[in-house]
Amino acid sequence: MRLFNFGLNWQAFSSQRLDAPRLDAATRSLGSLLQRDTLQGASFLDVGCGSGLFSIAAQRLGAARVVGLDVNPVCIAVSEQNCAHLIPEATIMFQLASVLDTASLDRLGRFDIVYAWGSLHHTGAMWDALRNVTQRVVPGGTLALSIYNKHLTSPIWRVIKRLYNQLPSFLQQPMAVFFAGVIYVAKFLVTRRNPLEKERGMDFWYDVVDWIGGYPYEFASPAEVTAFVTRQGFQLRHFVAAQVPTGCNEFVFERVA
Repeated sequence: MRLFNFGLNWQAFSSQRLDAPRLDAATRSLGSLLQRDTLQGASFLDVGCGSGLFSIAAQRLGAARVVGLDVNPVCIAVSEQNCAHLIPEATIMFQLASVLDTASLDRLGRFDIVYAWGSLHHTGAMWDALRNVTQRVVPGGTLALSIYNKHLTSPIWRVIKRLYNQLPSFLQQPMAVFFAGVIYVAKFLVTRRNPLEKERGMDFWYDVVDWIGGYPYEFASPAEVTAFVTRQGFQLRHFVAAQVPTGCNEFVFERVA
């Protein structure tokens, strides 16, 4: 079974779309999710850093120690390039490692803020990954997550994603174009907003490619995520429901035990 190469998609996004206004949008969205105007002096771990955009945003908000973690070497290279381009004075460390490798995580230590937006459900072992990231949070620290919502159509999307990754490359783009139209109409009907007007500094086309191709793919209900993380010694502080049925629910937990 071929897996989706997230690194190549982030590389294309970075070269074609990433600029200072998108970094501004990412910085605003990070502060909004965490409900904080500043991360001054905090340590920040970005799990599944992708393009490095939110690692960079965290340092712009004042985080003192920032580590971007990704299992894909292309993501690490792209993140370093984006960091050098957007804030050359940054002191961010980008680390090639798997969130499923507990020994590598242990070597990083613990952090005031652990941020795993849209990454753990692509590991192939989401609950193990989620348990591992909870162990990286200091007492009183923050865990920010986004996980795909469980919906009756979720198993269908899993089949679609598997199919996409089995197709030759010359058939993948027509499939993505087709679903871009479907997703555009569906999101507009649900949200009554233009899907091209992306938040978080993202881009509609590259998000579609990520969505259609993003495999492994897992999902969970808000209750399942909250119950699991609560058992690890956390309390839910902030929740943002997915805008569309199979979108990402966002959670902000505080470590209380």
